Amino acid sequence: MGKIYDFFSGTNNKSGKGITKKQVEFDKKLGFGFFFKLMKMRLGKFSASNLIFALCNIFFFIALFGLSGTLDDYTTTAADPLYAQISAIAKNDNGPAIAALYSAFCASASRRVFSTISKVLMYSAFALVFTFGLSTIGLVYNIRNVCTGEHIYTWYDYFYAIKRNFKQGIIISVLDAGIIVMLVYDLIVYSASSSASFINLVFFYAIIAISAIYYVMRFYIYLQLVTCKMSIGKMIKNSFLLTALGIKRNLVGVLAVIVVVIVYAYIYVLLPQVAIILFCMFMFSLLTYIGVYCAYPVSKKYVIDPYYEQHPEERPEDPWSTDEQVFVDRG
Repeated sequence: MGKIYDFFSGTNNKSGKGITKKQVEFDKKLGFGFFFKLMKMRLGKFSASNLIFALCNIFFFIALFGLSGTLDDYTTTAADPLYAQISAIAKNDNGPAIAALYSAFCASASRRVFSTISKVLMYSAFALVFTFGLSTIGLVYNIRNVCTGEHIYTWYDYFYAIKRNFKQGIIISVLDAGIIVMLVYDLIVYSASSSASFINLVFFYAIIAISAIYYVMRFYIYLQLVTCKMSIGKMIKNSFLLTALGIKRNLVGVLAVIVVVIVYAYIYVLLPQVAIILFCMFMFSLLTYIGVYCAYPVSKKYVIDPYYEQHPEERPEDPWSTDEQVFVDRG
């Protein structure tokens, strides 16, 4: 039980020489090597934050259950509109032509009849318009604190961030959900019609590019929301500029996300039960960690540090600023 507690609390009860200031100065740059080191040290925090995120968006799973058809009725009916006409003709004409038509158009099919409870469960997904963005605030806040070396109380800090940024969070949540739905809809439409004309193909790739840009912008938007006090319009403007200014780290982050999604897809095909567990315990935290890890140094350089220079009273205590021996665990 102790090991399980250590995992989900993110503590480490092993004695060691601690972390030196030299190591901290190197790690503060959030380089490639420190990515895996930090992820290993804080895997329990990631898992706990991911579980909270999944609970906050439980309407997603409720809607999936409604879509599964478990609560619906099924009836057998004609598979083709010409079934009635050809079936009536076949009763009086047994010729080969009618027999061929009968075999082609008179098949039966099972039709799903949505029950009232299934519709209610599916409509509950509209709550995600509010819960998805608000829960992202808590998740980004926790992951940001992990990346900056701050100690976090997973549950308390998660909901503290949501409560503190609730007003702006609601607006951003609705905007975020609307943009995501619009981009997904456009991707579906243009992917289906991309072969129809060259223009549709161009629009299809343009939507892919816009989706990638917005995916990166989201991390900058939420980072600014949980860190600085500024208008939503300024957050969006800064996020667009930071997407270009941090192009190198952003490209690495997007490629890493693509790799994670591909690996997860293979796991889902081979071991769907394991994939579901990973989805609930690690998936969103891992993707958010990749995004925040890549975006935070850029945000800190161009937005956060200048902001605190203008508002020094809001500057938090630097968790890294200590003497030579930052932390010593004596067991």
